[in-house]
Amino acid sequence: MHVLYRFAIILRMNQPLTPIQKTIYVFVKNYLSDKGNSPTLEEIRAFIGVKAINTIVDHLKAIERKGYIARRKHAKRNIELRNSTTHTAENLMLSIPVIASVGCDDLSVFANEQYDEFLEVDKKIIAGRMGVVAVRAMGGSMNDAGIEDGDYILVEPTSDVENGERVVAIVDGMVTVKRLNKTGNLTILNPESNDPKYKPIILNHDFKVAGKVICSIPRSSMEPELTFEKIIN
Repeated sequence: MHVLYRFAIILRMNQPLTPIQKTIYVFVKNYLSDKGNSPTLEEIRAFIGVKAINTIVDHLKAIERKGYIARRKHAKRNIELRNSTTHTAENLMLSIPVIASVGCDDLSVFANEQYDEFLEVDKKIIAGRMGVVAVRAMGGSMNDAGIEDGDYILVEPTSDVENGERVVAIVDGMVTVKRLNKTGNLTILNPESNDPKYKPIILNHDFKVAGKVICSIPRSSMEPELTFEKIIN
């Protein structure tokens, strides 16, 4: 197993930003990082899914009052970040939403667009993948793969996966992370664990692959604001 370490920052956006304000802030931040300028009001409105531009204007005013952004007058793309460490650092990082814990049975988390916690990760880790999210591992079913209880797992939402890849799957309404193996018409979700209580899941009924595992972020190596990002190939 090849393991590559990179820096990643854990960002927990506490009050005073509301959930929708956090979502707008992260969208603007990632847009700035990708394109070098800020999104228009219409682009923010379309992403958030509200009908009125004035709703976005009101939220931006609130975010600005709380010190996260600054807006230039008389410019179409007029948003700048205030809380970034450096412009260069911001260009290297993306904010990834933490949507759920493995084992949750609320499948709507994969469609949610408002989150309370984000991981700040190197853009090179994402490598152009779209819609990447994070989930928390629960239990020890993947500890031989270096994924321990409480670790963060970065996931690319897709159903296009290859035999032998680690996936996030939904089985009987529950979210699980396992290695996908196909033998003939048989599909098996295999744990990678030194604990014999974790057994393969043999799928003889409907299930859904929600995403492909990109990498994990070990909880054990986290500092208060800094962790090492662990990519598992």
